[in-house]
Amino acid sequence: MTTVLGRVPETGSGEALRVLVADRSPHFRETLRRVITHHPRCKVIGEAATLLNAARVATNGDPHIVLLDVDLVLNESPARLRRLADAFPHLRIIVMLNEESLQYRRAVAERWGYVCVVKDQAEVDLDRILGSEAVSTPASGGA
Repeated sequence: MTTVLGRVPETGSGEALRVLVADRSPHFRETLRRVITHHPRCKVIGEAATLLNAARVATNGDPHIVLLDVDLVLNESPARLRRLADAFPHLRIIVMLNEESLQYRRAVAERWGYVCVVKDQAEVDLDRILGSEAVSTPASGGA
């Protein structure tokens, strides 16, 4: 299943962060949508159940952030993830882990430089990450 919800309009002081949720579980995608919807700086612009669909939604929805299920990364070739990152260099990818694992966090950070969030702690961690200056809205025009 893939959903594209359109572009986010400008807000008073700037553009909202557009978020793409990519997770195999429809239930967890809905949970993330609820968390993001309550965040004043963010707007969910689409959902995807596969990495290939995430790339399609990213093409149509122009997200700033992708919340990416670690299983989508593990079940796909690293080359496909690299193509996604290369095609959308402005994307900030946050990998959603099924459980706390320093090994996964290190591997993801060293391999791709991405931030990780544990799914059980997503509500608290995403609120902290999305509210930080480290995830600011990119300037118009991408990178």
